[in-house]
Amino acid sequence: MKRPRGRPPQAEAPVSRDDMVLAALELLDREGVDAFTMRALAKRLGINPMTIYHHFGGRDGLIGAMSDAVYAQVKAPEDGTPFDRIEGLLKAYQAQVLRHPALTLLIFSRPMVFPQQAERITNMISAFLAEGGLQDHKARLWRDILVDFTHGAALATAMSGRRLDCAPPEDQGFTMALSELLVGLNQ
Repeated sequence: MKRPRGRPPQAEAPVSRDDMVLAALELLDREGVDAFTMRALAKRLGINPMTIYHHFGGRDGLIGAMSDAVYAQVKAPEDGTPFDRIEGLLKAYQAQVLRHPALTLLIFSRPMVFPQQAERITNMISAFLAEGGLQDHKARLWRDILVDFTHGAALATAMSGRRLDCAPPEDQGFTMALSELLVGLNQ
């Protein structure tokens, strides 16, 4: 029997888009950036690499989808002062970096795929700073300080190879430095 040409019907698709994202994260977490290829992912999933391209448009699309899946989980606490909520938000972000350090390296090595979630988190920081009473120019300055500090810490963590499963669940150096920044901000 000759196989028909073209994409299989949805019901016959071997793996879903979400399955591909999860498998890609697992591959990246276990094998690292150098082993993260479309061919390796396709082999792991038992599919043709073109299936991945069909769903994501290429490597950058897949990295963007992975980033959005990981960082969509980053939330601010519901209660507390605006500065407490910023602290909780940035600690939640750092926890995801500790879970997926290789993803952080991929994101920062390919600025075109910077996730939509990063914009959401940055906007939340801006809103909390405004709620905390900072004037526009000071709020923008502190937003940039906090975002740059957090990204710098994320890169340092990712480059060190530390992961959540081999380090305490909270990066104490990051937490202490963030607390000091927020004390300075709140004065």
